[in-house]
Amino acid sequence: MRLTTLAATGLMLGLVALAGGRDAAALECNEKNPDICTTCEELRKAYSGGDIKSIRQVRGRSVWTPLYAAYFKDCPELAARYLGMGVHPAVGGMEGDLLATVISWDRWEVPKRAEWVQMLVRGGARLDSPPITDRTTRQRLMQEYGQRDDIMALIKIAEDAGG
Repeated sequence: MRLTTLAATGLMLGLVALAGGRDAAALECNEKNPDICTTCEELRKAYSGGDIKSIRQVRGRSVWTPLYAAYFKDCPELAARYLGMGVHPAVGGMEGDLLATVISWDRWEVPKRAEWVQMLVRGGARLDSPPITDRTTRQRLMQEYGQRDDIMALIKIAEDAGG
């Protein structure tokens, strides 16, 4: 029992040492860790001073751009600002296809996702153009998700908005 307590205490001290040292930066809100940011203002500051048109990093299947980070943290005003500054409206998210990410990721109900779809389409995202791969957004959605009701409704919204 005593040995277990000592081992747990040693593990905790090791974690505290890591957090207090050079690895603490991995836990800070910045352009390398936008998912750590807790507010839209923190996210804006994380990307200030850098090239907001660049792809910052790829993690797993997600391509992190400032626009995707704004979507991820639900910061539509920040996203509109980035779009106004010339950020590519379709690049980011799942495999670099932000429009497909917004349409397919059911983290929010259709009305909220529809607002993001319309914003991206107004910014120039299109269903039948490939953002950074050979597949178009429409192809990706149909191949990966099929005729799911929410996806079909959001595709219609994108089409009606001109996308």
